[in-house]
Amino acid sequence: MTRLASYGIGPRGGLLMLGLVSPLLFVSWPAGNAPQATQAADTQALRRLEWMRENQRGLWNVDPNEGAFLRDEVIKVKAKRALEIGTSNGYSTIWTALGARRTGGHVTTIEIDDTRAELAGENFRAAGVDSVVTLVHGDALQVVPTLRGPFEFVFIDAWKSDYLKYLEMLLPMVPPGGAIVAHNTTDMRSQMFDFINRIKADPQLKTTFVDAGPGGFSLSIKQPAK
Repeated sequence: MTRLASYGIGPRGGLLMLGLVSPLLFVSWPAGNAPQATQAADTQALRRLEWMRENQRGLWNVDPNEGAFLRDEVIKVKAKRALEIGTSNGYSTIWTALGARRTGGHVTTIEIDDTRAELAGENFRAAGVDSVVTLVHGDALQVVPTLRGPFEFVFIDAWKSDYLKYLEMLLPMVPPGGAIVAHNTTDMRSQMFDFINRIKADPQLKTTFVDAGPGGFSLSIKQPAK
């Protein structure tokens, strides 16, 4: 079952990017990275993702290519613990969970809104990923300081003005080699100049920008201490 934690509700909620509809079952695993049995086991999740795009529109989800990028990055950094800020209905969480299931990892995701959190829990169960997801219902600005790392993978997709706050709280929890991914660095770039300037200048981070879909991602890899 999806584990649900309850925290105090604050004034801010998650915000995700609404993408374009496209067939999910054609978004494949990286060549040679998944045995046939694993791909078959993930068909349930991919079908649920497709259903969500058809039946739960308007919830600011990433698009399928962006979701596949999240899944692949979790695998690339071999994340055992992943953290998501801004669950919405769980679309990007399921993609992240597909990667975590490959690495033997687990995903913690935080959502402030009651209705979206309830939808997310239903979707995790229907997708068959609830065993690798903990859904925390609360204000991420209050929840994150209570968490204990490490988190080898972090995905930030909430109010853009809060990105820098999340980065400052989470950076000490990410080990060298871990990834911090932020969404909407292309289409909502003007709302997060403080965050973008920080990740470009911070010597702890090696940052690239990835146009996996319409929103755009920043990908910051934590560097070893010198």
